[in-house]
Amino acid sequence: MSAAPPALEVTDLAVTFRTERGDVPAVRGISFTLEPGESLAILGESGSGKSATAHSLLGLVDPPGEVTGSVRFGGTELVGMSERDLNTIRGRELSMVFQDSLDSLNPVFSIGSQLGEVFRARAGLSRAAAADRAVELMAAVGIRDPRQRMNDYPHQFSGGMRQRICIAMAIALDPNVLIADEPTTALDVTIQAGILRLLRTLQRERDMSLIFVTHDLAVARMVADSVIVMRHGRIVERGVLEDVFRNPRHPYTQALLDAHPARATRWQDLRPGPEHPGLATPAGVSDEKR
Repeated sequence: MSAAPPALEVTDLAVTFRTERGDVPAVRGISFTLEPGESLAILGESGSGKSATAHSLLGLVDPPGEVTGSVRFGGTELVGMSERDLNTIRGRELSMVFQDSLDSLNPVFSIGSQLGEVFRARAGLSRAAAADRAVELMAAVGIRDPRQRMNDYPHQFSGGMRQRICIAMAIALDPNVLIADEPTTALDVTIQAGILRLLRTLQRERDMSLIFVTHDLAVARMVADSVIVMRHGRIVERGVLEDVFRNPRHPYTQALLDAHPARATRWQDLRPGPEHPGLATPAGVSDEKR
């Protein structure tokens, strides 16, 4: 029996922003494969290109951004696909959870109407059937008394509950690949843990592939099996997450580990951040070590 094809194949992907002062490269020709059911963390500091990578996979890079290279999903090339064709894939096959739940939810419509609209517009369900599915989804992501809370508006939910609702909307149509772009950054630590457990549970129960974008080492360990480490728009290290954490091969990865407070017992144990001069990559030498 032949092995299952990759869930996503990314080849020589680049994201460049065209400006009056010249081109600004955000992602510099990266390649990776996402396997069916795999949970992959894309790890890096602000400006490393990780969010630009995630947005480019769904065709969400707006002008003056330009995406080149290849993103293949189920044998279909997504780079260069029309907006109309992309909309048949977004949500149904590939879906995304964004960082800020307030930006993702319409403040003037109830949560029930927003969730129900997904099923009415995309699955052709009746209003009653869509409402029932919305209740099921709210319960699945841990919203208590979902039937009673259907008529509440986004501002009546806490930040953690709103993010759970955004996750519900993202998984409503059972996508094969879920992309989460730092969905817990604005949440308290205890709330973060609940959201991360939810994502991991849903990913396993639904056999989804998951791409989780984060700058936080501890978060990556909670949700991912494998990891890509990005710096300056390039992949500098990749592999099984625990292997990379135990035996980092690139100085940047080691610096991220050394700079993390969880690894220090006193402040003197912390090392300089990843931009200190000793970590500069020599000219002509590739960043990637795996």
